[in-house]
Amino acid sequence: MISELIIGTLTILASTAVMIAFVLMTIRLVRRAETNYADHRPGILQFFLLLSSAVVMVLIANTLCVWMWALLFHFLDVFPTLEEAVYFSMVSFSTVGYGDVVVEHGWRILSGFVAVNGLLAFGVFTAVLIEIIRGLSDRYIPRR
Repeated sequence: MISELIIGTLTILASTAVMIAFVLMTIRLVRRAETNYADHRPGILQFFLLLSSAVVMVLIANTLCVWMWALLFHFLDVFPTLEEAVYFSMVSFSTVGYGDVVVEHGWRILSGFVAVNGLLAFGVFTAVLIEIIRGLSDRYIPRR
């Protein structure tokens, strides 16, 4: 059990580092793009492109986090195939938890870590996207 707690904690810390890196890259991307539009009044198309770019960055970050967990499960031989490890990680990370693929008794605490990591990631990325939407909408969508 101690090894599961240590492995789970270290993996969440690594995943958090990935999330922070992607938050910083997303914010930089949006700010850099905004400076490109500083010379003229931006429109809905620029708003759409910037927000779409931010969403893609969030999807990439979440995908990387899921793959981190899947590769860990695969490395630990928790699942017989990489496909099962990816599937379980994705379902657990999104906290859906179908239950059709389960972790053996010796590693089941890790599944809780995956779910906690997913909740944390979705919370962080929701906050980032809302802040980006708020900032962009003030600039890009004219008030009537």
